[in-house]
Amino acid sequence: MTNAKTMIKVDHISKYFGPLKALNDVSLELHKGEIVVLIGPSGSGKSTLIRAINGLEKPEEGKIYIEDQLYDPKNKKYAAQRMKMGFVFQHFNLFPNKTVLENLTLAQIRVLKRSEVTASEIAMKYLKRVGLDDKASQYPNKLSGGQKQRVAIARSLCMNPEIMLFDEPTSALDPEMVEEVLEVMQDLGKEGMTMIIVTHEMGFARTVADRVIFLENGSIVEENTAEAFFDHPASDRAKLFLSKVMH
Repeated sequence: MTNAKTMIKVDHISKYFGPLKALNDVSLELHKGEIVVLIGPSGSGKSTLIRAINGLEKPEEGKIYIEDQLYDPKNKKYAAQRMKMGFVFQHFNLFPNKTVLENLTLAQIRVLKRSEVTASEIAMKYLKRVGLDDKASQYPNKLSGGQKQRVAIARSLCMNPEIMLFDEPTSALDPEMVEEVLEVMQDLGKEGMTMIIVTHEMGFARTVADRVIFLENGSIVEENTAEAFFDHPASDRAKLFLSKVMH
């Protein structure tokens, strides 16, 4: 992976919420085609980190680079850089008053200036891909949580992202719906999509991750291949965490 192009570089970022230091001098790199999974206890900074990478949070210290270009709202390439990333939230964020199809075509038409016909064709392609092309005319309130999350993933893919960011995409779902969402993500990984995933699903992390990053108190405590991390965690903190979540 290290020879692959660097898609994201996080360079010594820190983020504060009042007196709380949510991220403490965090650095990481994500290479093209790589799947990095962020794990750690609640409040460890995982979601803040992925939100900072997406531009939803602004770090007070440090810098973020997208494909070697500084990622900064003052930069005229900022909007284009942000478009390279698809973001899937914990709570779907679908528009309740729009059909599934309209949820998928809205940003394509407004942001990418695609025609309605083109946007609809692309939307249907991705709905089919997540197994929901038969739900195109339905409203989100008629869908299960797992279906809503698959629609949210399809909506992100319609924008042709080069990187997908997932912030605990299954944590709001009933256990039996988790699998259907993880399956879609696993398929994306097999196709070579570059991804950063925040998750509590350890079995999934172990299966899909090229690299696992373990955070606590806003800092990276440990970073390794999935196999090495789960089989031989190096830090006492990771050992303790895994002993609690793996059983």
